[in-house]
Amino acid sequence: MKGIQHIYLYTLMLLAACMGILEVLLNLQGKVVSDATQSVWSFVFIIVTILWAQKDADKKGVYKPFDFGFLIYIFWPVAFPWYLTHTRGVEGALLFMGFISLWLGPWVAGLVAYAYFT
Repeated sequence: MKGIQHIYLYTLMLLAACMGILEVLLNLQGKVVSDATQSVWSFVFIIVTILWAQKDADKKGVYKPFDFGFLIYIFWPVAFPWYLTHTRGVEGALLFMGFISLWLGPWVAGLVAYAYFT
């Protein structure tokens, strides 16, 4: 079970790195990442974080209703940080900031590349 949780986190890190490289390369050429690519990145990010939360809830023995994944998907901006702080306290808030950093990191990398090198 623990290995699967790590696979989700490694997948997020790998996808964030790939997205960051794409952002930087395109911004160095004066282009932008398409809206469709940004939407796919956001969708995949949210889905992988939900899968991670489901495995984490199993590991921690947290009660989760039948529609746990669906509820986190629909109410992700509220439900995901709530889950993290509910299960970990202050550490959960910091973990949420780490997830947000993974999500926005590629955009920030592209912005820095554009600002400094073009």
